[in-house]
This record gives sequence, structure tokens and C-alpha cells, in this order.
Amino acid sequence: MKKNGRFFDALRPSVEPDGLCSAMAVAEHRAQHLSHVRSMLEQTDLLVFTMGLTEAWIHREDGTVYPTAPGAIIGSYDPSIYAFKNFNYDEVLQDFLELRNLLKALKSDIRFILTVSPVPLTATASQEHVLAATTYSKSVLRAVAGYLAMSFQDIDYFPSLEIIAGVQARGFFYESNLRSISAAGVDVVMRAFFREHRGSVESVAETPHNEVRSARCSVAAIDALQEVFCDEMLLEAFAP
Repeated sequence: MKKNGRFFDALRPSVEPDGLCSAMAVAEHRAQHLSHVRSMLEQTDLLVFTMGLTEAWIHREDGTVYPTAPGAIIGSYDPSIYAFKNFNYDEVLQDFLELRNLLKALKSDIRFILTVSPVPLTATASQEHVLAATTYSKSVLRAVAGYLAMSFQDIDYFPSLEIIAGVQARGFFYESNLRSISAAGVDVVMRAFFREHRGSVESVAETPHNEVRSARCSVAAIDALQEVFCDEMLLEAFAP
């Protein structure tokens, strides 16, 4: 995609915010990125995979799925080229099974921990109210994660969604905007995660117990996690 004379990767629109000088440069950067991703996956023993939402935008002709709506950050939206897609249970399941097969081909003993993001949708392209749209997305993803965890010994599920969004939390772990997760919420989730998966994570990371404990209990580390930018925050930044 092109904007103001600069070229951008439609599959990684926020990676190079200033764009590149040519379409060839974009292709070269993507190839370099993919080579590093492959190298990383070939050495990965444990992959923590967070399912976020079911809504996406696709290319009508070839089915390419974009990380953000075309035109939101770069390019322009053309309904004859792009289409909104809200994936269902079967589609999400099949996509993850395909991913699992691909990763198993690279690293036969790779294992997975699945989570479902507790962050609700801030907007929806469906015809539903955003609250109903959020419930649909999280329900589909949670059902898929549960099925996978029950069906494969190399897949486990960690309930970050339930810890943060469950009725027992009474909304305490959300910020005042009822969307962002508070530092206290991150702390509770990370403590539970390391308590349940300490052996697996430490054996993979080869990190001494005292360093792991220090990292997960550090207020500075939790605050740093809060600074991670998601695509929706980038959309707000690029909005006219």
C-alpha cells in the first residue's frame, strides 16, 4: 500500500510507521522478518498464544486477513476489494489446527499455552451492539481454546479471561474506562500464571527462580507491561 509517496506493508502496517522508499524494499523487509520468525519458531519449546477477537478484514479475491481495517492506518477502503469477516467456531478451530501442524513441522516437540484476552472490543464492524459483539468473540474463542486443551496433550489453557472478567472479580481489575487492565489485574494474572506453569516456563527460559519471582512481583515490570501498544491504540493515534 502507498501513502504520501511512501510504501507500507499491508500485513504489518505499524512496523514501519514512516513507510519505505519502494515496494521492493517492503518485500525485502517482509522476507527478512519472516526468516527471523521461522528461526525463532524452530527454537521455540513453548508458545503462549493469546486469542483476541473474531472480527477481521479480508481480501475478497484471495482471502488474505489483514491486522487492521484497510484505510484505518494506511491505504484506502474499497468494498469491492475488501470485506468484513466475523469468524465462527469452526473457522477459528481449523485455523489453529493448521497453525499447530505448521509449527509441529518446524519443531515436533513444541507445546502451547492458550489464553483468551480479557480486553473487550472498543468497537465492532458487525451489526450487533459492541457488548453483544464482545460476548460473541470471547465465547467463540474460549470454546475453541477449551476444545483444543481437552483434545491435545501438547496444548494447555490458562484462564486469564476468567480471572479478569469473571463475575467474582466484580470489574475490579479494569481501569475506569472498563477496557484497560489495571496493574493490579496484570499482577494477579502473572502470579497465577507462574504459580501454575513455573516448571514449564522456567525450564524453557532457563531463568533462576529468584529472577522469575522478582520479575513477576516487580511493580516496574508490571507498569512496563501496561505500556505495550495494541493495534486499537495505534488506530486512535493515526485517526484524522
